Amino acid sequence: AESVEARKLRTEKFPTAGGIPALVVFRAETASGELSSVVGQFTTAVRASDAPDSILSVLSPSKSPVVASPLISEDGTTAMVVVTIDGAPSDPEFGQTVDWLSEKAGAVGAEIEIDTAVTGPAGIINDAVKVFRSIDLRITLVTVVLVLVLLLVIYRSPLLALIPLVIIGTALTLSQSVAALLSQQFDLPLNGQVTAIMSVLVFGSGTNYALFIVSRYREELVLNSNKWSSMRTTMSNVGPSIAGSAGTTIVAMFALTFASFGSFRSLGPMLAVAIFVVLLSGLFVMPAAIALFGKWVFWPRPLIQQSSIDTNGIWHQVGHLVSRKPLMVFSITMVGILIAILPSWMIIPSFNFIDGFPDDAESKQGYSLLAESFPQGLLAPTEIFVESNGSSISDSFDSLEKFAASLANTPGVIKVTGPTRPIGVPVDESNAAAQGAKRFVSLDETTARLELIIDGDPYSAESLELIEELRSTVTKSGLSDTVGIRILIGGETAVQADTKASIDADIRWLAPVSLLAILIVLILLLRSIVAPLYLVFSVIVSFGATFGLSVFAFQQIFGHPGVAYANGVWMFIFLVALGADYNIFVISRIREAARKEGFPDGVATAIDRTGGVVTSAGIILAGTFAVLTTLPLRDIFQLGFAVMLGVLIDTFVVRALLVPSMAAILSEWSWWPRK
Repeated sequence: AESVEARKLRTEKFPTAGGIPALVVFRAETASGELSSVVGQFTTAVRASDAPDSILSVLSPSKSPVVASPLISEDGTTAMVVVTIDGAPSDPEFGQTVDWLSEKAGAVGAEIEIDTAVTGPAGIINDAVKVFRSIDLRITLVTVVLVLVLLLVIYRSPLLALIPLVIIGTALTLSQSVAALLSQQFDLPLNGQVTAIMSVLVFGSGTNYALFIVSRYREELVLNSNKWSSMRTTMSNVGPSIAGSAGTTIVAMFALTFASFGSFRSLGPMLAVAIFVVLLSGLFVMPAAIALFGKWVFWPRPLIQQSSIDTNGIWHQVGHLVSRKPLMVFSITMVGILIAILPSWMIIPSFNFIDGFPDDAESKQGYSLLAESFPQGLLAPTEIFVESNGSSISDSFDSLEKFAASLANTPGVIKVTGPTRPIGVPVDESNAAAQGAKRFVSLDETTARLELIIDGDPYSAESLELIEELRSTVTKSGLSDTVGIRILIGGETAVQADTKASIDADIRWLAPVSLLAILIVLILLLRSIVAPLYLVFSVIVSFGATFGLSVFAFQQIFGHPGVAYANGVWMFIFLVALGADYNIFVISRIREAARKEGFPDGVATAIDRTGGVVTSAGIILAGTFAVLTTLPLRDIFQLGFAVMLGVLIDTFVVRALLVPSMAAILSEWSWWPRK
């Protein structure tokens, strides 16, 4: 991506600017000399010998008169100091330096009641690291407690609650160990977000497999008191459904390995491996552990009774309604789904990560202070690098100024600084050095750096579109056509623009490939073509309804300014993969019951027998993803809420009404070309 190339060039040619900038903001109620005094004290402290070694450079209005103008607001109430920090954001020293800056600014500002905050890329990253630092342990503990409580409520048996938890917990530990190995061997990023989502997915899927096994095992024990043969029959019927459910999730996650967007490429294979480990535990370890206890696994409740398989509850009535009037059920369900999809067209995509922070995050507060007195684009200036192959860039002074002028005339750009206009206005070549132009030219004089301040939020959709306009301006300027000249656009806004382009490119192939892969898994599992086709159709419309309702909830109910752009892809992957789980379980039971009772009665029996277990499984899976909504980050909240909602729609609408009604309408054609 061009923004990544620009970042590499920046590090190579401008080593003093190669770190990550922190914007230290000072705001007073009124303009006064006290603000300048406080900024001066802070600048002296930051440049002192006892300051952190990771501070690369300091740009301050008190010590650099040449650059004072852009660092002090027009009303004189707000000033900022740009401190560039070296090192990787994951290094403890990086976060310690940001915290040190915050403490120093707060200490000098408190003397005369001046508001201070650290924002900019370094401040934003530091706040994100703090949130994710404890996310893994917190999510895992909350998930374990939630699953334990739900299993105790469902079964009222301590063994049936503890056995799955111990086995799934072991599978999670093994999954995380394999993820660490993948991270080391293939240089994949591994952080708290990855392991937190892995915990939720492993516990949700693993618990579902346990519920499928226990439900069928309970039925078989009524008919056969031998615990081993009962488990053998159970796994003969449930095993393929579990394997198919896990298979659809694995192929969908593994498809992300070939994505261009880094988060998809790293998280996908790790989650695929985690589901594979859970699959092994569900097929081998869990059935053996449950069978070892036999009927005692249900202690202290005598669950082995005829009423366990002969019911006359709500799902019995739903089953008979669907089997008698499938066309009516299908029509009403589809109308409801289509209505739910409509809000999708009102989506407002969000690219501003800082919007997702809690209001008490310092970087968000600093951004608000800046926005009151400065152009919002100052938070993340766009950088343009003009590299000359061998010759001195100073020889192209006039061409650079023409290029800078064309950029400054671009609608949406309010200021351009560079070698020919170090303070934002054109200067003579003879006066450029005195005005501070050297900081815009590399030490080897082969590369010039221009800074653009965008009018408005640098993370807005309009700003991302402006990056594409600027790239078009570069092409039309003619400078890029000069032999030996390379021009690159970088900065945070350009990174977001390239991120959007990467996500768009991924979803164009990821959606059809994932659906095709899931279709192939279903065809292999069911050995038919028609049923897999309408199962994939059900998954697609279920995702559409979930996406539409989620957009409505985020923008109209929760008041979010938009929906995180990457979340649309994550919703699709999770809901398409997980949405096939219950459908596989239900359609397998419909096929089994239809062999014995015929299609109408088989559909009714399948809904009756699977209603309780799928409802329980859906509530637990939805509950595990609901844990993500407890985190103080909007993007993670949105993902957890959407997947929770989608699972509930799959549980109570798609699995109970849509899929059985389609199966009843098509009847024996569902198994075509098999009889």
